[in-house]
Amino acid sequence: MASALRTILPVLAGIALTAAGQPAALTAAPPTHGAPGRERLTPRDLHDLRCAAAVAMVATRQANGDAAALALPPLGIRGQRYFALTGERIAAATALSATVLRDVLTEAAQGLAHEGATAVAQACLADVDAVVPPRPAPDALVCHAMLGVYAEVLTARDAGSALAATLARESLALAPAARALLAARRIDPAGQAATIDQARAAVRLALNGGDGGSAPIDADGFGQCRHLAQTPPKTG
Repeated sequence: MASALRTILPVLAGIALTAAGQPAALTAAPPTHGAPGRERLTPRDLHDLRCAAAVAMVATRQANGDAAALALPPLGIRGQRYFALTGERIAAATALSATVLRDVLTEAAQGLAHEGATAVAQACLADVDAVVPPRPAPDALVCHAMLGVYAEVLTARDAGSALAATLARESLALAPAARALLAARRIDPAGQAATIDQARAAVRLALNGGDGGSAPIDADGFGQCRHLAQTPPKTG
């Protein structure tokens, strides 16, 4: 069932991207109200499937840099997990096939193309948190190290990479906050430099398949770090 549900993700992604780039009147598709067995779905099931569709669509938009979608917490990893767990739970409870669930999810996505998937996903965040609890957000130290290492890796692949240059700037922007965090722990400047080097080493280890400890090396952690780097520091 999990693999069958994954096949719907590209369909939802296509609807999300088309809806984001064209007027709703051009993206509407005929609903699929006649799916056999649909009557087994409770109102709560339909709510959860609608949330799953919205989250999947917003995750796609976040990956494509949509500003409104990026205002929500990163949903690339947690969203996919929520989508899979929701589909599997409802399939088990209702004995519906993956085909029927696919039709219901597609219909929900088509409706969200009109209503706005981002607003619906925002309203569903509590549901996502209940099913897949969020991890603690990475702090300035972890993000300073992660974005810096990512920049190095991309530069090694392509010396002219625009993304590498952007990540290097974002890492540099987080350096004062990272050092302030360590200073608050009563770590002297020499110790701060050593701790930052250790954090960077942990990121490299995680990228190479090792245990990176607290380094959240995935799309969600990366998104959170970029958001932190782009958020003006609080004053006063």
